[in-house]
Amino acid sequence: MRFHSLIILFLFAHLSAVTVAAAAAWPESELLATISHERDVKSPKVIKIAKFAINEQNKRSKAKLKLVKILRCTENVYTIDNSFSLELLAKHGTRTTKKYLAHLFETKDYWFRPSTNQFELESFELAQ
Repeated sequence: MRFHSLIILFLFAHLSAVTVAAAAAWPESELLATISHERDVKSPKVIKIAKFAINEQNKRSKAKLKLVKILRCTENVYTIDNSFSLELLAKHGTRTTKKYLAHLFETKDYWFRPSTNQFELESFELAQ
């Protein structure tokens, strides 16, 4: 039994090293290959992302934006992370509604990275 455990441990360590070496040898263009598609603006994940973007912008700029409507969401699926581009309508207090563009990254959960599955707001700006 102990011998079998040692063999399994050795195989796991070997496969892990081979996987890391193969990832390092891949051309960068393959690691960054993307698939871009529109997401349903009413899906729970898109709503969660939009609320996160508004909350994060409020923390950064000490604004009081409130989400009014999600107009569009485009997801770019990368090998390592996903990015989202959102077009939002938001109000600042009782003022008029304005259109904003938000860009976020979502970190995927992999065996070599601790579980994160978090979003990071890259930019948030007033649309022109």
